Amino acid sequence: MIEKPVKDFPKIYAPDAVDAIIRLTRCQPYLVQLMCYEVVELLNRGIRQNQRDAATIKATVHDVETVIPTVLERGDQYFRELWTGFTEGDRNLLQRLLQGETPRTQDKASVRKLVRKEILYNEGVEFQVPLVQKYVEQQLEEETC
Repeated sequence: MIEKPVKDFPKIYAPDAVDAIIRLTRCQPYLVQLMCYEVVELLNRGIRQNQRDAATIKATVHDVETVIPTVLERGDQYFRELWTGFTEGDRNLLQRLLQGETPRTQDKASVRKLVRKEILYNEGVEFQVPLVQKYVEQQLEEETC
């Protein structure tokens, strides 16, 4: 899906850029597609502005990281749907995890739910999808402002 989305797609990704996309999206198809679309758009803008050579262009980890804010913005409906599906207890747990705390006994149901939704790993102390974590961080920051 990343390197060969269509037949005869040029090899435009450096191996570490592919690894970054896989890590950030955890191979969730919608997120992979959105991330790749935004990286290609970034590369195409660079070509149009004569900042990059079309013949030798390669997406880098820096390019992948550059498009993260755009991915979060363009994927807002996807992320917002996740966010609105969280209870107050889920959100509280996620906030505490981001602050370095570990789940409490009373968080057991939230942890189970968030693991089932592929938000957290089984231990309930780490996000599975870094892009989801970045969105949650952004939402919690906006709520406290």
